[in-house]
Amino acid sequence: MARFAAVAVTTTAILAALLAGGSGAASAAGARFVPEATDADWDGAVATVVFQEVEVALESGVTSISVKATADVDIVCTRGESTITIHRSATATEVDDYPISDDGTVAGIARLPLKVTGLQVPGYSCAAQRWSVTAVLEDFWTGATLVHKA
Repeated sequence: MARFAAVAVTTTAILAALLAGGSGAASAAGARFVPEATDADWDGAVATVVFQEVEVALESGVTSISVKATADVDIVCTRGESTITIHRSATATEVDDYPISDDGTVAGIARLPLKVTGLQVPGYSCAAQRWSVTAVLEDFWTGATLVHKA
């Protein structure tokens, strides 16, 4: 019984510390990604995601951000009167630490190798009709998230 009470007191103390800001996330509650400062592009081999997060207040001076990029491609392949329409996609993810400036801003650029396969059909002439890239940003310490489609 005494052991149970000690565990309960310890667990309560840990939870109280986390709620009071001991995790660092509570002190960054106002942090958010700026949609207008976010851009995503894809050159067929590399996805480039530019982003900015504001109101980040962590004692460590750095924060960990996950950047996931998904490229979607629609192609049309023809051979004579035969036409094939194909949709392909690929996703790449990168997690890195980014420095926090004195004013609480995190500015970053992530370059992710990203190749979409299956865009050619033997014997057919293929051309991309449409492509897009979607970036998903998540700050592990502040909890800020953003989905950006370009």
